[in-house]
Amino acid sequence: MSHYFINDEKVKDQPFTFSFTIKGKNFELESNQGVFSKDKLDEGTKILLNTVLDHETSPKTVLDLGCGIGVIGVVLSHFWKTEMTMIDINTRACELAKKNLEKYSIHASLINGNGIKEGFYECILLNPPIRTGKKTIYSLFDQCLEHLDENGRLWIVMRKQHGAQSAVKYFEENKATVERVARDKGYWIMKIMKTR
Repeated sequence: MSHYFINDEKVKDQPFTFSFTIKGKNFELESNQGVFSKDKLDEGTKILLNTVLDHETSPKTVLDLGCGIGVIGVVLSHFWKTEMTMIDINTRACELAKKNLEKYSIHASLINGNGIKEGFYECILLNPPIRTGKKTIYSLFDQCLEHLDENGRLWIVMRKQHGAQSAVKYFEENKATVERVARDKGYWIMKIMKTR
């Protein structure tokens, strides 16, 4: 079955735009078939963005892992002056993210690839690709911890029914501290830091 975590060249090209508002600022992004949450801002990302903007103040280096069409990168680059890196395995999503960054005159490092290969970040954001299964998701968790600065923060949004409690246990077993910062509409927003 096709899903956004793979490159399926058979997915139809059907470009369109959608709009949303974060913290009183309106955004309009280009989208298409075959990318995550193609026709609207998904609820989890919306809650994640609002929570992170309430609790972080312009970290120097930010990674949006699984950036999709660039929602998080575009929004946070509007509110923060930061060095933004964005990674996604989906080529079409990266092409759209590039267009959306250009639309808002945002300079970011955009990487079309599978996971984090280099660099350290003060702040990493992840809305895990649940459909890919636990093995893939936990591999992404491990990469995030490995590429966090010493005092860095990893922000994750997960539904309780999609394994948020298991994720907390996994991080704690892997020498990280987890704070559930927000809970809304079944979503947990978790802040994870390396245990000192």
